[in-house]
Parts: sequence; structure tokens; C-alpha cells
Amino acid sequence: MPQQIKRLISVFAIFIALFLIMRQVLKPESFGELGHYRAKAIQENTMKELHYAGSDSCAKCHEDILKDKSLGFHKQLKCEVCHGPGLKHALFIDKVNTAQIPDSLVLYKPIQRKDCAICHQINAARIKIQFDTINTSMIHQINVLDHNLMDLDTKVEYKCIDCHNPHQP
Repeated sequence: MPQQIKRLISVFAIFIALFLIMRQVLKPESFGELGHYRAKAIQENTMKELHYAGSDSCAKCHEDILKDKSLGFHKQLKCEVCHGPGLKHALFIDKVNTAQIPDSLVLYKPIQRKDCAICHQINAARIKIQFDTINTSMIHQINVLDHNLMDLDTKVEYKCIDCHNPHQP
């Protein structure tokens, strides 16, 4: 057998041996107990603090808004997608005076153009609505810069919510 082949075989053998040693050293202890992942990951995830309450908890106080939203294109969108995590709000809002809600319980109210543009700005990676057909499974995309409407007298830019109800656009 030629010398270079012997060297190549020995290099491969050393590489495989190093790989097996490193795999044994670096493999997490609970890997493979419940399939092809770490079993302790379940425990670690249950220890994490919760932040989201879910739309069902919103329905307790905001039935009118959820009814309005259920008729529009955003009916499949969960409240916390736009308003942010609401667990603290849902748990403690009934325990405070509603006239003086602390900042920690106030949810984000998306009223800026950039808030709508997160989903509705033209993005080449998203499926587009073609031939002006309306399909609720696709996100209607606009060029936020072209759709930049402004009051000609005051030169104040309109917000999306000035013309569109975000709960029923």
C-alpha cells in the first residue's frame, strides 16, 4: 500500500477517534432519554417566567373589541402580537384603580406607521396578493413610503389608524 494512503487512513482514524471523544465529552447528560433532544430542556423551559396571557384572557374585559376583530382580516392574529405580552396586565388589572393604571400594566398601543409596516411593508420574501384578489391567508402588502399620506395644510403625516381600524381594517 502506498505511503500516502497509509497516512491518509491514519489521519482519518485520528479524526474519527477525536470526534467520538469530543462527542462523548460535549454531549449533554440527558440527551437521548426522550428522543433526539435534551430531556432536561423540558424542566428548564417550565422554570422560565411566563409573559403571555393569551387572547382568552383579553376576552374577559374586551369582548366588544374581540367581536369587532373577529369580523376583520386580523381575526387570526392574537392580541399580544401587536400589544405585547399581557400576562401581568391580565392578572392584576382588576386589582388597581382603572383611573390610575401603573405603567407596568399598560399594554403597548400601536399607533405609528412603523407598527403596521412590521407586517404590511412590501417584503420580497412574503407571498403577495396578485391581481387585486383578497385572500385572508396572505398579508396585504403596501409600500409605506408611497402610501405616505399627509395633510397638505398642516404637513402632518397621517397615521394608518386615521383611516383604518386596526381591529377591523
